[in-house]
Amino acid sequence: MSQERAGGPKANGLPKSEKLSGVEFLRVMAKGEKQSCPVCVAYFMPAEDFRSGISVSKKLGGAVVRNRVKRILSESIRLSKRALSRPVHLVLVARQGAERLSLDQAKRILVDLYSKSRAATAIRHA
Repeated sequence: MSQERAGGPKANGLPKSEKLSGVEFLRVMAKGEKQSCPVCVAYFMPAEDFRSGISVSKKLGGAVVRNRVKRILSESIRLSKRALSRPVHLVLVARQGAERLSLDQAKRILVDLYSKSRAATAIRHA
């Protein structure tokens, strides 16, 4: 298994180039459109390229639980990227109950939240 990863990209997860930096992360949370559901809050901001970030509070559980939630949300973003009609900067904030999400549920929730957002239909001004 270690030979497969040597020098190559990770099989799962998002590449570093698609992750939001700290300043961008805060900007999306402050100025982006907010959509929520019982297990997470999503902030969308139209952008030229797709980038994302995930926040999971210690209130959800210990490190093992939080890392599992982050892995599931990250993978759902990676798999749902193509379903998002326009590139956005996206921040997902997990809520209580996210620790029980399956990957399929997370993908469905992400696409539903995106389709409700104005970012899905926004026209980018270049």
